[in-house]
Amino acid sequence: MKERRLRAEEAFRRLPQPSLDKLERLTEEEVSNLRKKNRDLSWFSSNADADPYATSVLADPSQEYDKWAQAYRMLGGFIDCDHKKTGNNHHSQDNNKNNDDKSCSRWMMWAAYVNPNYQGNEYDEYYGDNPTSVLDCHSPDTEWKLLGVYRQEFYQYIEQISKHLWAIDEYEYIVALAGLSYMTNADCFQVGKDSSGNAIYAGVAPQPYGKFQMALYTDVYCLTPNNNLGKTYDDYNLQTNIDLGSKDKTDDDTYAWAYDDWYSTQEYTLTNLNNVYEEYKYCTSCVDYPTYQDGYFIGDKGTDDDDLINQCWKFYSHNSYTCEAECIAMAHAQGTILSLKYGDTTFGRATQGFYQHVSESVKRSPEESPVARLLANAFLTFSFLLFIATFLAFAVARRSRYRESRSARSRRLLDDDDGARSRRSRRSKSRAEEGDGLFKSSSSRKSSSRTRKSSSRSTSKSKKRLSTPKSSYEPPSYGGRPDPSAGESYI
Repeated sequence: MKERRLRAEEAFRRLPQPSLDKLERLTEEEVSNLRKKNRDLSWFSSNADADPYATSVLADPSQEYDKWAQAYRMLGGFIDCDHKKTGNNHHSQDNNKNNDDKSCSRWMMWAAYVNPNYQGNEYDEYYGDNPTSVLDCHSPDTEWKLLGVYRQEFYQYIEQISKHLWAIDEYEYIVALAGLSYMTNADCFQVGKDSSGNAIYAGVAPQPYGKFQMALYTDVYCLTPNNNLGKTYDDYNLQTNIDLGSKDKTDDDTYAWAYDDWYSTQEYTLTNLNNVYEEYKYCTSCVDYPTYQDGYFIGDKGTDDDDLINQCWKFYSHNSYTCEAECIAMAHAQGTILSLKYGDTTFGRATQGFYQHVSESVKRSPEESPVARLLANAFLTFSFLLFIATFLAFAVARRSRYRESRSARSRRLLDDDDGARSRRSRRSKSRAEEGDGLFKSSSSRKSSSRTRKSSSRSTSKSKKRLSTPKSSYEPPSYGGRPDPSAGESYI
């Protein structure tokens, strides 16, 4: 820092001195306009009206707010060479190869908000079946009130979220610890040398839209990444063994189920880690519900009021500092932070569709949007039409089946009738051929009688031709039955 200040003083001395005879006096109106601009920027004036933390811009920090009425957002990382990390920190990791004495510090900027419409419903205020508020403090049209903007040591911010939000066997927990272990808590540390013997350093490089990755540097401050080395951070084989940092100290074999997630996270772009922390760029409740400690519930289920942790307080108590106008302007100039509305001024930038996003942890908004209403109506209409079409198809199929059944029944009746007549015909014929005369019908008897008479006459005639003269005639025999011509009868 001292060297930079000396170089700056030297640069100012080399500036050409202004010519006094060419200076022009400002009018009172011009002076008034400059003062107004300075007050708006809040950088040069100590006037109370220009206080960036005036109640007109921020919520009153002297008031006490319910923990369920508070929320936060991760805005993104930035580099600050004028503010060093404190030696009294709470890092769970220590890297002895770091170059932090000379390097510039990495910070994470985050913002805290208060819900002025909080109705005291605690968890159900945002997550119940009928939520009364929505977590949308990231929107420029939100009714949430900005409470303050802060900077926290970069590693600390990532670590504090990992400690209290996930179970030990959750993907997010594994990715968070793998990413922390790979990037280390050092701002800048040597990883090798180039072909000329010059030192090559590594450190976190904040990226646009709040993202970050590991980069290589050739300056001792780890200020400007050197992308011309033909290498990346991955080429130095700095992957670490699986360590989930819990009370269960075990080796890699015990955590075989976490192997793929752990090592796929340890690559220089830190893509998995960025994706896991993407959700915290949007409005997030300060209450960790349920609350964990290093992968395990605090208490029985982590939901008792005494067990819940206020994440915003955790941030603030672990090396967080107020980020005033100069701090916000520095991060804005580096182009790495997300959009932040500070009074009438907007810092940072947002991706397309950023403001339309509502935290995935919020089940639904209490107010129905026109698009949601349109989609709901379309769904109901489609469901109704589908019901009508299904009903008509069922009715037609049932009617067709009824007709087919009725036609088949008619055919069976006709077939049965024809079969019955056929059987009766065969039965009658059989009786005519085999039965005695007592069970035959009159027509059958007559027909049979005529047949026998004809047959008898034919036989008699044939016999007469062969054995007797034509003048001799004998009447036909009655086969033992009474002869009416002779006056015989059954009685």
